[in-house]
Amino acid sequence: MNETLSTKDKLNLETAKIEWKDLQVFFAQGKLLIVEPSSDLVEVAGIIADNSLDKLESLIAKSQVSFATPSWIRESCQETTLLWAVVVSPYVIAQLDKN
Repeated sequence: MNETLSTKDKLNLETAKIEWKDLQVFFAQGKLLIVEPSSDLVEVAGIIADNSLDKLESLIAKSQVSFATPSWIRESCQETTLLWAVVVSPYVIAQLDKN
């Protein structure tokens, strides 16, 4: 039986915990998006992967997703801070580890 995975299922399999120090290069390139802890990282990544612009604009308007800023980094991250991350090329989408 050949089961086709949904975009969300595929992205869920591709998430990983990663330390902030390993994401710094993506931040420097302007390719690091941050998802607020109250949102589902995989759901947001799926919206981006599917180019669902109306849904993405709504998330941006609600400040549920945004590009990482220097102030966010200063307030939220140390070198060993763990984040959940998934790649939706050309972006890395990350969220502070809730644990």
